[in-house]
Amino acid sequence: MKFKRIVCAALLCAAVLCGCDKNDNIPSEIVVSGDNDSDDEIKPFPAESCGVMLEKAAEKVVSLSPATTEIVCEMGFGDRLCAVSDYCDYPESLSKPKVGSTENPDIDAIIELEPDVVFTLSLLSERDKYTLNRAGIEVLTPKNPESIEDYYTMYKEIAAAFYGKTISDPQKGEFKNVAVAGDARKQLEDAALQAAQTESFVYINEMMTLSGNDTFAGAVLGLCGENLCNKSGYVMPEECGEVVPKYIIADDKLSEDKLKKDTTISKMLSGGAKIIYITSSYLERPTARTAEVFKQITEQLSQSE
Repeated sequence: MKFKRIVCAALLCAAVLCGCDKNDNIPSEIVVSGDNDSDDEIKPFPAESCGVMLEKAAEKVVSLSPATTEIVCEMGFGDRLCAVSDYCDYPESLSKPKVGSTENPDIDAIIELEPDVVFTLSLLSERDKYTLNRAGIEVLTPKNPESIEDYYTMYKEIAAAFYGKTISDPQKGEFKNVAVAGDARKQLEDAALQAAQTESFVYINEMMTLSGNDTFAGAVLGLCGENLCNKSGYVMPEECGEVVPKYIIADDKLSEDKLKKDTTISKMLSGGAKIIYITSSYLERPTARTAEVFKQITEQLSQSE
């Protein structure tokens, strides 16, 4: 064996001295196979989620957002929730301790539960975040989506806390959290493709404000029609100008009488706009249930035909 190694080394030196081009064939005897291939294997953790480096998968989780609670359950990790916010009411079968809200969290109760991470879509106060971090609890704050791409990113960040860098498809080299996020976005877009098209619309929420295209509600409903409110954010109806959409998509807590009391909306109705009612919470909580708005739109349009 020693003799073979010496010969191989001599052949390698000779090849170098002769100025062999690196693309030339090299005898198979001098190709050394590594014994440490396993060292190159991608390990799921440490991994980054929401800009925070996690050393291990989240095993105990507190959710201070109804949306993140739903998403964690969607992903099959509901059993890892040890507490939720006062506003978390779905899934209906979920029974977990309540620990306040993002604005007023019960920090002592959260620390006593010893979770690995706390999820929230709204920023905690710096003081609350600092106190949790000092207790060894990471605070993960995905961006509250304003677009379909943001929706995809939110899912990807949340899934990363559980899957890390787990490979989903070895052939594609795709991470599991990326695959989960891609599926969530595809389900939403597919639901929009199958829905009846609204052609043109404005969306008015319970607060009697219209959603611009740079809001999540505007982006979602824009998948099945053209939003004629081209302003940024949420604006009063008169700020959108004199537009006459084919449909007024309204929060189902509003009545036609209340809509008519607004001068701008009344003009839209006089111009021939029809009202479609949807459950606004589907848009306010960006989860898989958001796709339900397309079913509501389709049902009402089919009834009006």
